[in-house]
Amino acid sequence: MKRRIHFGFVLVYTLVSYFCPCSAFYLPGLAPVSFCEDGKGGDDCQTVIQLFVNRLDSVESVLPYEYDVFDFCKDAKEMRPSENLGQVLFGERIESSPYKFNFKQDVKCKAVCTIGFFACFWFVNKIYSVVKVD
Repeated sequence: MKRRIHFGFVLVYTLVSYFCPCSAFYLPGLAPVSFCEDGKGGDDCQTVIQLFVNRLDSVESVLPYEYDVFDFCKDAKEMRPSENLGQVLFGERIESSPYKFNFKQDVKCKAVCTIGFFACFWFVNKIYSVVKVD
């Protein structure tokens, strides 16, 4: 015996699924993270926003510079987030940076680290060798 799907059932299902409001997105390798103010959230939200660095691209050079090449401030504890297959195949290395932000908290100026004179001199020479100032 053959079962038939009633036209009314299909019509009601189509109308309900069309008018049912929903919003969602999914990007492979990206998990949604909830942020909240300090002391106002539960266990499922974070207050510190971490900033990760990858590489520095130059308009003069075809090859990008790794973040470690320059003497930028380094994070006290090196954390590496999980990378997807494309990042591993292309050799991209994502590293943690010392720059941290708190959710909904204004900070005008905050010292992250201090760099000695030799490091600044080397840094300026590296910039001028890349830019080739005449």
